[in-house]
Amino acid sequence: MVLSRKKADEILSQRINEAAEEESKKKKEKAKYKIQISFVSDRKLHDACSYTISFWESGLRMHGGGDEMMFICRRHEDAPKVIPLEVAGPKANVGPRGCGMLIPGGLAEMSGIIVCPHCQTAHRTDQIGDSVFYKTPISSAAKVLAEWWRKLDRNADIYVKFSPTDPRTKLMMQSEGFRRARELKGLTIYPLKNIIRDTVGGSTLESRFEALLTS
Repeated sequence: MVLSRKKADEILSQRINEAAEEESKKKKEKAKYKIQISFVSDRKLHDACSYTISFWESGLRMHGGGDEMMFICRRHEDAPKVIPLEVAGPKANVGPRGCGMLIPGGLAEMSGIIVCPHCQTAHRTDQIGDSVFYKTPISSAAKVLAEWWRKLDRNADIYVKFSPTDPRTKLMMQSEGFRRARELKGLTIYPLKNIIRDTVGGSTLESRFEALLTS
């Protein structure tokens, strides 16, 4: 059957619109950020365990899986304290170490200077970090994770990595092999769409994160 030019154009236009709608749907489902919690010690239900939390913007660079590391507006203890001349704008919420909010890594200049978009404080990139260290019970870790997730506009996937002796890592050794398991550290991902689905029914964010961290 030979289609008329008009009919062919209508079909082509429909397919283009359908493709655009599908692409738009995928973008809405994709999280803008990634939060990674990495356990340094074995997980303990009641006693304190050690872990770090780091942050990424998703899909912005070709290296590192396409993610861009984020800095934290908080200077190391051995770095110089913030002085008035280093604050380009209002000093609201700026303490001696910074405001504690997250800074996109792409804002770093070739000179090694980066300016916090929240408080306008200028830092040297070697004076601030890209992760925060904690030592708390799992229940508190879930609350810490929920607090950071909300700070990132409720728009982040959660990545969890475990210590080499953790049951999660050992289980991965059986399925993926020793080398791969040590590289991934028992990686478990809790994507944004699942977080939204699980909390729509009434579950609290903290309870879902605690279930994730103790599973």
